[in-house]
Amino acid sequence: MALISLPQQEALGRIKSDLDAFVGKKVRMRTAKGRGLMWEKEGVVEETYPNLFIILFEDKDLFRKASYSYADVLTKTIKLVCPQTGEELFPWLPDRF
Repeated sequence: MALISLPQQEALGRIKSDLDAFVGKKVRMRTAKGRGLMWEKEGVVEETYPNLFIILFEDKDLFRKASYSYADVLTKTIKLVCPQTGEELFPWLPDRF
């Protein structure tokens, strides 16, 4: 059982360290909203913590913070994309863990 969780733990650590480089920078987040609808929004990675990270979204002079876990990225529940290039921030992640 430890052999299975080790790569996941390493991947979670790598996601956090990669995301640390984006603190203060814009990212585009994509997630499924249900019934085939996609939700896409640009925000700034405000801070990273050991188990989660915070993105600050601005919508018509209204600021909203949302927190996500690194497991959300690992399981591809959310996708983070560079807004300038459109490339995924974590292309090294496999489709399924």
